[in-house]
Amino acid sequence: MGTLSAPRGAPWLVRAYHELQRRRHLVIHGNVDDLVRWHDRYQPFTDTLTDFLAVAGFDVIVRYNMVDGLTYHDDASRDFVRHQLSDNTRPPRARPRRDGVITSADLLEQQLLAAGQAQPRTPVDVLALTLRLMSQPERPCVVVIESADLIVGPAAELSADRVTQLAYVRRLLASGAAAPPGEQRHHNTVVFVVRDLGELPAWLRRDNPHVATVLADRPGIAERAAFLRENLSAYHQADVLTAEARDNAVRVLANLTDGMTIVDIGALSVTSQVALIPPSMPRRLVARHRFGLRDDPWEQLDLAKITSAEELLSRRVIGQLPAVRAVTDVLVNARVGLDFVSDGQQAGTRPKGVFFFVGPTGVGKTELAKALAELVFDDESALRRFDMSEYSEEHASERLTGAPPGFVGHDHGGTLTNWVLDRPFSVLLFDEIDKAHEKILDKFLQIIDDGRLTDGQGRTAYFTHSLVIFTSNIGAGDLRRTFSDPAMSYEAIKEHFNQAVADFFTTRLRRPELLGRLGSGIVVFDLLRENVIVDICDKFLDQIVTAAQARGYDLAFDRAAIGRAVVDEVTRHGAALGARQIRSPLLEQWVRIPLNRWILEHQPPPGTRIFVHRTDTSPPFVIDALSGSS
Repeated sequence: MGTLSAPRGAPWLVRAYHELQRRRHLVIHGNVDDLVRWHDRYQPFTDTLTDFLAVAGFDVIVRYNMVDGLTYHDDASRDFVRHQLSDNTRPPRARPRRDGVITSADLLEQQLLAAGQAQPRTPVDVLALTLRLMSQPERPCVVVIESADLIVGPAAELSADRVTQLAYVRRLLASGAAAPPGEQRHHNTVVFVVRDLGELPAWLRRDNPHVATVLADRPGIAERAAFLRENLSAYHQADVLTAEARDNAVRVLANLTDGMTIVDIGALSVTSQVALIPPSMPRRLVARHRFGLRDDPWEQLDLAKITSAEELLSRRVIGQLPAVRAVTDVLVNARVGLDFVSDGQQAGTRPKGVFFFVGPTGVGKTELAKALAELVFDDESALRRFDMSEYSEEHASERLTGAPPGFVGHDHGGTLTNWVLDRPFSVLLFDEIDKAHEKILDKFLQIIDDGRLTDGQGRTAYFTHSLVIFTSNIGAGDLRRTFSDPAMSYEAIKEHFNQAVADFFTTRLRRPELLGRLGSGIVVFDLLRENVIVDICDKFLDQIVTAAQARGYDLAFDRAAIGRAVVDEVTRHGAALGARQIRSPLLEQWVRIPLNRWILEHQPPPGTRIFVHRTDTSPPFVIDALSGSS
């Protein structure tokens, strides 16, 4: 890969120049607090903007913010504005009608002009002056209003002059004389600068023929590479790198810093020096800088825990050994770290693992995801579940990444991106993915391929350290009709569900590329076999025994009878319905409720031995105190 050729200036400046040629006022939003490339160097946004406007052909450049008041690009601009303030030779305006907001603007402008040499300080004063500058034909003039949301956005609602300020801005948008007359290239212009476009009124930022919005993007890969190349000498041990190693470090860092500002990328050198991480270890450096961690927690997984992971997971998810082995393999891969890459530093852009759990309902798909979160992070809350049946509408995708600028909810961000930004080390469970709108799958395609997703505010969430799990019951509806024989092998079940998944992506969605991305990540869960049903039943009975021991009771079950009754009931309705019915309603109604009622009625003392068994009328089962108990 050759060296990237950096632009002399930020690309968004080209868009701004074209809009100026179309004689439009500008709203510049987005990355307005960063350093911006201009003439092969990086400088503050405000300096770059004024330099750009001078090159664009404006003779008078004025800036305003509520802290510094009016500032000027040069002395000539200051002198011209003072001349406009002291110029009382213009003929007076006709007295305006008093039937709208324009009347208030005209009257306030007359009051300001009567003030002579008064220095404009308040927003109303400055807007009145701006209106006069926009109307003069002598010299091309531009006024830059910084933090425009403080003047016309929600932050200005508490101001007594808010209505007047809005009136002026409306007037300004329709003004702007050519200066000098006949010079079509120049047009007196107002430039509004705001970080969040949604903070401005809709009439200003959308569907206004006099205004163009320009997004000041975060730096592209060529800009990032140029900045890194120029500043690499400030990194730890950069002076010992060969030219080839420096080029490789710049290339990888430029890719890894996607979505970061120039200011943030500049701080990488500080992290490098403090953490003693050279640029030849770019992934470790960026991970330390972004997450504040010395080591990747996946790489720090306890070896003994990984070795026994299959056994630990099988205790919680009974009878699903193929699925347990599949996720265990992910833990092994994450701990060792070998991957299909061209060099050792290229690994790690995709999620740690991507799975598509498919099978009958209630067989342990969600439980396995919970168990995995607890095993890796010692915290089941590290799992974030998204019910994809709530995302069946096309517009629902905005809930995951946040509404775009200018729309309701933009400032809240997305539920998915917010979670990953806060907890990049987590398990993400997208439950019943087949119920989501097909357009949402495009976002998952980006996660699987690139390991990142950008929200509506321009922030990039990285899924590099996450485990992504999709679940689905595709094909389960045909299961009872297709497999009436309970002895049907797991291989037959696996073939059925694999075919159902393939048909879903290729025939129903016509998105075979999604199927290809999943690859070996498709994990089929088996039916509940009779022995598995008994084991699950025993697991729940053990939990009741533990709860009874905590209250001083010695509890015993006729496990064979209870297990047989549960198996008969589950298989009578079809094992394809899953294990949820085992605990509730079966064991809930047959064992737990009768047992609690018996204890409440008999008030047995601690140490009592209690036996739960069947009679001719069971279920529900009968509870008795065994003789000889205290």
